Amino acid sequence: RLDKTGVGFLAGFSVPLIIFFGVYFFGEKGTSFATYIQGLWQLHLLVKLGSLCVFANLAIFMGFIRNKYDKAAKGVLSATLIYAFAVLVSRAF
Repeated sequence: RLDKTGVGFLAGFSVPLIIFFGVYFFGEKGTSFATYIQGLWQLHLLVKLGSLCVFANLAIFMGFIRNKYDKAAKGVLSATLIYAFAVLVSRAF
């Protein structure tokens, strides 16, 4: 039931976002989200923090592979590739 590409894509796309927002909520008290993002962008840390958040996809991917959920692992991989493409585009600008 979990061995679906959509389930893997949803997990691979949402977990890094949850981690990113978790870092904001637990780390920055009294700062608006827009100010937080702007500060990260000015310090050239936004892409680095985003890349660290995507690193959690490795654990999800390995969990799906270990349980022989190959289609779900393919979804996680595709979400990770989309994040990698976003990092590549942001590095260009």
